Amino acid sequence: MAKGIPRYQEIARELRRQIDSGSYPTGYSLPSEAQLAERFGVAPGTVRQALGVLVDEGMLSARRGARKVVMRSSVSSRGFNEFRSFAQWAYGQGRTPGGLVVEQRWREPSENDVEALRLAEGDEVLQVLRVRTLDGEPILLERTRYTPQVGRKVAELRPDSPSVTNQLRELFGIEFAAADHVFSAAAADDVDARHLRLAEGDPILRHLRLSRDRWGTPLERSEDHYVSGAVSLAVSNAQGNNSLGWISAPGR
Repeated sequence: MAKGIPRYQEIARELRRQIDSGSYPTGYSLPSEAQLAERFGVAPGTVRQALGVLVDEGMLSARRGARKVVMRSSVSSRGFNEFRSFAQWAYGQGRTPGGLVVEQRWREPSENDVEALRLAEGDEVLQVLRVRTLDGEPILLERTRYTPQVGRKVAELRPDSPSVTNQLRELFGIEFAAADHVFSAAAADDVDARHLRLAEGDPILRHLRLSRDRWGTPLERSEDHYVSGAVSLAVSNAQGNNSLGWISAPGR
């Protein structure tokens, strides 16, 4: 043990390093407390303290009695310390968000749905096409697929609900706590053109999102298309604090 540093903090630091390095990627479970205790040569209570540190930092899920799921790395969480939906962001900017479901149906999941949403054999996803507005102007088209548990609740909501996230939390106790985001430039397709007052091929901002609750359970995956120039994404970074990562854009 380093001089003056409690053992549980050393363990938390090592686990944090392994999460940041990708040894334990987002969405994966850590070994059990017993396995970690054996690995580090400490009592289970010491491991529990270390895991509690990472839970408090938002890196691990909070469900007791279950293996901890990696929610995010410490690097990626520094710039975005609060989950905010489109409506929450709009309200925070003093703007008026709106929404309207234009298509909703249960469907067989894709292979990507099964993997990302951890679906069981025979599960269906609720696919929702929703136009989002800002001060009455359409700026976003959401193509969202919900897990069966969440989808059944979403199907009960009004089609013109301004914030599905808020409604799920207030009515059903379903809270969106973390998400992975990928942004890329793209071109509007015929569906975008029809609902966003665009021409096919016009530039759009493509936003892929996978949302989870506080225990790391996937809730939805979505592909959102923003009208070009409607919103901007700003992130501050420095040599020792870099929350941005460049990756190849994944498929649908």
